[in-house]
Amino acid sequence: MGSEVDRAIRMFPGRKYSKTHGCWYVVYADEVLDQLRRELSKWQEVDVAIFPHVSTAKAEHEVKLIQFPLPDGYHDCLVRVRYSEATVKTYESQFRTFLAWLHPGKLNDLTDEIIRKYMVYLAGNRRVSISTQNTAINAIKFYLEKVQRGERKEYYVDRPIRETKLPRVLGQEEVTALIEFTKNVKHRCMILVLYATGIRISELLNLRWSDFDETRLQLFVNGGKGKKDRMTIVSRSCLEYVKYYMSLYGPKNHLFEGQGGGRYSARSVNQVIRRSASEAGIMKRVSAHVLRHSFATHLLEDGIDLRYIQALMGHESSKTTERYTHVTTRGFSMIKSPLDRLKIDFLPKGYISY
Repeated sequence: MGSEVDRAIRMFPGRKYSKTHGCWYVVYADEVLDQLRRELSKWQEVDVAIFPHVSTAKAEHEVKLIQFPLPDGYHDCLVRVRYSEATVKTYESQFRTFLAWLHPGKLNDLTDEIIRKYMVYLAGNRRVSISTQNTAINAIKFYLEKVQRGERKEYYVDRPIRETKLPRVLGQEEVTALIEFTKNVKHRCMILVLYATGIRISELLNLRWSDFDETRLQLFVNGGKGKKDRMTIVSRSCLEYVKYYMSLYGPKNHLFEGQGGGRYSARSVNQVIRRSASEAGIMKRVSAHVLRHSFATHLLEDGIDLRYIQALMGHESSKTTERYTHVTTRGFSMIKSPLDRLKIDFLPKGYISY
């Protein structure tokens, strides 16, 4: 029953999923709620009475996102300056959120004070991350400075101390299990390329066979983050598997394409990785970016200089690459926990370790 209910919700028109809260949202409107009740009333175990009590704050927000289109020229300007597809979607989403907050105010009446109030709203009421807050202000600045051709300004807001987050990585045994439990040839090929080269998921989806250099065992990353080209390494075994995959699937343009042609989606790649990780019994939250972090960390553990790793990863700052020194286990085997020096037998007699 659970899978059928989940399928019905996934097919429901206008639904949105929140990774933060782990739930689905629909527009808060009588006709929408009535339709949802009709769909879910097929299963008696589902308590449809809960739906009218959903917090309206998010739902009203969703209604506004639907009601207010982007101003003329916003999308075209994003495309014209050659922003990536992901950046275009992010800027458009953030600007629609701003329009919803601004209503019933008009863009023509926009002032610096209004923008500062919106920044306070994001930080204080919605408690968004620092990166989301920065993206929001950049989306507004793009409208004022690029679309409207206004003067360039800086908007200063009080910000919390930036979090120091270490990258999550897999051990080599976990990477092995992840690959072995991925039976689908295309899916296994994606994982192999990600781990063998350390490229980003967006770079994976832009790959063509012509980007591989079989002789030098290198991969040319065309227009990576920041529109920068670079070279990275690739293993011989990975190349052989890529050729095997191509002989079965025969991609026409990009190396990885969807069933109906066109590029594979980033969301689908991460779904594949998470499913394989679950089947392999890996409890960590695994994604394409975790494989990228694992690539860099394992190179560091093999004694590769940080400067080379920085070049392979395409990091502009060496500080970004230096994060991997905090998660590597190199040298840890020489250090013993002080607990191991205590002569205490604290496990019960007869206990067998599994």
